[in-house]
Amino acid sequence: MSALGLSLWMVLVPAPDCVRAAGEALGRGQVEGAARRGEACFRAGGHPQGLLLASQAWLQAGRMAHARLAARRYLALRAARDRTARNVAELVAASAVRESGTLHLAVDPTVAPDEALTLTARRDGDGEALTLRARWDELLEGGAATLVLDPGRWVVTIARPGFAEARLEVTSAKGQATTLAADMTRLPRATEGAPDERRRRRSWAIATPLIGGAGIVSGAAVTAISLRGADNVLQDMSCGTGASAAGCRRPLAIWTERGGGGAVALGLGAGVLVAGLTGLARDEGVRRRLWTAEAIAGGAVAGAGVATLAYGTTFFVTANAAEAWVGEAVERGEVLYMTGFGLIGAGLGLAATAAGGLVVDALQHRRGRRTAWEFVGGALRF
Repeated sequence: MSALGLSLWMVLVPAPDCVRAAGEALGRGQVEGAARRGEACFRAGGHPQGLLLASQAWLQAGRMAHARLAARRYLALRAARDRTARNVAELVAASAVRESGTLHLAVDPTVAPDEALTLTARRDGDGEALTLRARWDELLEGGAATLVLDPGRWVVTIARPGFAEARLEVTSAKGQATTLAADMTRLPRATEGAPDERRRRRSWAIATPLIGGAGIVSGAAVTAISLRGADNVLQDMSCGTGASAAGCRRPLAIWTERGGGGAVALGLGAGVLVAGLTGLARDEGVRRRLWTAEAIAGGAVAGAGVATLAYGTTFFVTANAAEAWVGEAVERGEVLYMTGFGLIGAGLGLAATAAGGLVVDALQHRRGRRTAWEFVGGALRF
């Protein structure tokens, strides 16, 4: 698109100041500067027009690989619904393909849909400033990645977690299509885990016994003391079966409430410990499956605890308030009440810890493959 055409389009479509500044730079013939400004505008404010303008600027600068990649990134955005703008991006992509060579690249072992894999292409003489970086999923067309490369000699490197970096050399020519396959070597198991992954597992190994163990020990102690106190009340001569002394009811209620608190802490600690130990698993897929199952199981256990607590509370209050005071019935209600609290604690501890583990893993995984929008010169870095 000419500078005049671009100016007309920007008049019809309101644009942020940073996009207008990039458009003015393009109008003055500062094409690479305009491309950098457009990408910076998209990076800073998420303005799709900046990315679209960058694709046109790269095309005018003769950087076909950068132009097509910027156009494809624009077309992949949900905001790219304007028909005119989409036509511009598609025209840029098609023009870049006509003026460039095409590299079809396959990788063995096959790349999983959610696997983080990054391609870096560097052309002789360009230096770091115009290095091209892209995620595998951005280039995927069918079963292989398609990378448009300006005419010249290129070095393409592939970074893949758990594998040694692959390095390919290819000479691109206008209108030429080249197909290459990269056989990637899996790293030894001992070096496969990234430092962040190892630190995370170490954190699970330290935090789980501390938090879960503290809950189990403190909860068990409070529960034991409460049961002993309640048992002493039940064994008191004035609180036997059939007793009607009001002094027996209040102590039993107090010890039962304390026992419920201890049962919650005990169950919570046990749930945290069980789900926390799952974080020590080396395989991310195994961890995710176990944590998902534990989160579901934790919710079910907590639900059962709520039902048990409701029944136990009613049972205990009824038995403890009855005129004909029956110690066995009161004791049964106490056990049901404390069991309900224990199940709630265990379910919440299991579900919360498992959900937390899933979130941490998801954030770490996303950090490994997210679009970092780092800029070196005018090239987007991933």
